Amino acid sequence: MHIDVLAFSPHPDDAELGCGGLMLKLKDMGYLTGIIDLTEAELSTNGDIATRHKETEAASVILKLDLRKNLDLGDSKVENSQENRLKVVEVVREYKPEMVLIPYGKDRHPDHENSHKLLKDSFFISGLEKLVTLNSCHRPGIVLCYMLNYQFDPSFIVDTSSYYRQKMEACKAYKSQFYSIGEGDRSTYINSKYFREMITGRDRCYGLKIKAEYGEPYFLEDDIKIDDPVEFFKYLRL
Repeated sequence: MHIDVLAFSPHPDDAELGCGGLMLKLKDMGYLTGIIDLTEAELSTNGDIATRHKETEAASVILKLDLRKNLDLGDSKVENSQENRLKVVEVVREYKPEMVLIPYGKDRHPDHENSHKLLKDSFFISGLEKLVTLNSCHRPGIVLCYMLNYQFDPSFIVDTSSYYRQKMEACKAYKSQFYSIGEGDRSTYINSKYFREMITGRDRCYGLKIKAEYGEPYFLEDDIKIDDPVEFFKYLRL
């Protein structure tokens, strides 16, 4: 099965937060989309693996994903090892995505930063013909970084206004992480109202920068080619 766009998520819920709007938009455009979770987030302060599985399934339905898999690399154990690189390579070679989405290289959680380096290296070696695996070589043509905790100067911003409500519904599916302070639950950075307001405020801020209601920022290491600047920048006239 060929998947056009694969988002790699260090923990179930990271991709929803960072690129959920774009994933929904691309699905609406007719692309096949999927998320590869690197860990089961088994060390999360609240909830357990069984709960996270149910939440992930619910979020995947909201995002209309064609694929979701978990590589089970171990929460807080993500490292750029050959064993882990080969697990990523197998996924890339099996589904042969044209575009991949990964966390930005600097972030609050070590798994986010370590995932960035692991994934970049894996994409490169996935394109090496002499590396023999079950599937033929493939290297994604487009690697985009999405924003989690730390901000960066984006290469571009995607208008996600029409998909913001669905994106937040997908995030709300992870009730044990973001929206529940019940008996036995502990207060955390991500279940505080300030974190939720930060996500909403940030997406609204980046939307305003492109004259839209909501937007998601992305970083691309390559230069961007524009053939017709007059047509491309028409949105600035609004």
